[in-house]
Amino acid sequence: MVSAIMLGLPREKFDPSFRGQDLETTYFDTRRFRLRRERAKSDQYLTLRIRSYGSDTYALSAKTESEKFRVEIDPFDAQAALTGQYTSLWQSQLPASLLARLNTLVDPTEITPVVKVCCTRYATEDKINRFTLDIVPRTDTGKRLGTNVLELKSSQASPDIIAELTPLRPIKLSKFLWSTDRR
Repeated sequence: MVSAIMLGLPREKFDPSFRGQDLETTYFDTRRFRLRRERAKSDQYLTLRIRSYGSDTYALSAKTESEKFRVEIDPFDAQAALTGQYTSLWQSQLPASLLARLNTLVDPTEITPVVKVCCTRYATEDKINRFTLDIVPRTDTGKRLGTNVLELKSSQASPDIIAELTPLRPIKLSKFLWSTDRR
């Protein structure tokens, strides 16, 4: 059922042959996890990450409760940020609204990589629906999510797709919160 839906949509540009992408997503926070605490308890939060799509393709993304931003970044800048050597990346890349949020929550110079989440992702999308299937999500700290993750992001999912997905139980999952949980 899910594979039929996914195969009926155009492939994502990072995986046009639909063979799966080996993703590495590094989340950033302060050493005291101040962004994580805000995400867990507040209506106003900011999540920062750099995603590697392999073959020297990197994207910086930031997300709040109401805004999403993503931009491809230079591999040299990405590697510097991933090793904690480029702390002004946020000031140079984030739009004003997200930089203001960051400055409200923490000192941007305190931002450092805190966890890397890896998986193999299969993704399809059209103008309305985006499906991602993450296989064996795991972290560089040794955590493994006990299931694969199928996600539908839709501006207006068709009744046919909803009907086919009805047997699946929806959950709310933040990979950032899961990967940084101390349990």
